[in-house]
Amino acid sequence: MDGVHENTEEVLGCRRKSKREHKTAEDIYMNHEVIQTVQRKTTGPAPPGPEFVKKSSCRAAVILLSLLCLFLLIGLITVVFLFTQGKSQWEMETEIIHELYDNVTSERNQLQTSYNILTTKQDQLQTSYNNLVKERDQLQKRLEDLTTNRDDLQRKLQYCRENWVVFSNSLYQVSSEKKSWQESRQDCLQKGAHLMIINSQEEQNFVNQFKKNLWIGLTDSQTEGTWKWVDGTRTSTSYWNRRNGEPNGGTQQNCGEIDNYNAEDSWNDAPCSNRQFWICEKRVSP
Repeated sequence: MDGVHENTEEVLGCRRKSKREHKTAEDIYMNHEVIQTVQRKTTGPAPPGPEFVKKSSCRAAVILLSLLCLFLLIGLITVVFLFTQGKSQWEMETEIIHELYDNVTSERNQLQTSYNILTTKQDQLQTSYNNLVKERDQLQKRLEDLTTNRDDLQRKLQYCRENWVVFSNSLYQVSSEKKSWQESRQDCLQKGAHLMIINSQEEQNFVNQFKKNLWIGLTDSQTEGTWKWVDGTRTSTSYWNRRNGEPNGGTQQNCGEIDNYNAEDSWNDAPCSNRQFWICEKRVSP
C-alpha cells in the first residue's frame, strides 16, 4: 500500500515537473488517467482532490475556448459569405434599377418627342382651321355682297322697267301726268320714294336734262321764307333763279319747282296747288 502511494506521489511529481516544462494539457490528462487506473487496480477508486478539480476546470476552459473560437470562425465565415452574397445581390439589384431607369428615361424621351410632334401637328391643324374659317368668312362675305348686288341689279332692272333712271346712288322717275305738289309727294311715298332732294351741282345738272317743269321736294309752307326739303333738312345749297328774284311768291307760292331748266339756276317758287309733272327719288345704296 505504501508502495502504491509512493508511486502516486512520483507520478504527481512528474506531472508537476512536466507542467513546469510546458507539457500540453492533453499529456497531463493522459498521465492523470494512468494514475487513476493504477489506483483503481491497487486500492480502488479514491476521491478526487483539489488538484484534479483544478485540472478538470482548465480542461473544460480549453475546450470551451476552442468551441468559442470555432463558433467565432464559423460566424465570421457566415458573415463574410452573407456580405458577399448581399453585395452581389445589391449590385445585381442596382444594375436592374439602372437598367429600368434607362428604359424609363428612353420611353419618357420617346413620349416627349411624340408629344412635341403631336403639338406641332395640332398647331398646324389649328392654323389650317383658322385659314379655312377665314376663307369661309371671306366667301360668306363675298356671297353676301354678290347677293346684295344681285338684289340691287334686280331692283334697278325692275325700276328701269318702271321708267326709273339710275344716277349716282339713287333712282329717279319723272311722272307721265300732272298733279299738285301734295299729290305728287303722296305718289312718291307710295313708291317708297320722295320728291327729289338736290344736294349737289351734279344733281342740279341731272334734273335740268329732263327739260320739264317738275315739282321737287322743297317747301316753306311751315315757316314762310324758311325753305326745307321733305326730309326736314334746310337747304345748304340753292339754285334759285336770282335773275327773276326767286323766291318771290310770298305766302301764295310755298312749293319749289324746276322752271327755267335751260339755265343752271332753275328753281322757282309756285303755288302748291298748281298741276304739273314731278320727279321722285329713291336711294338704292348708302
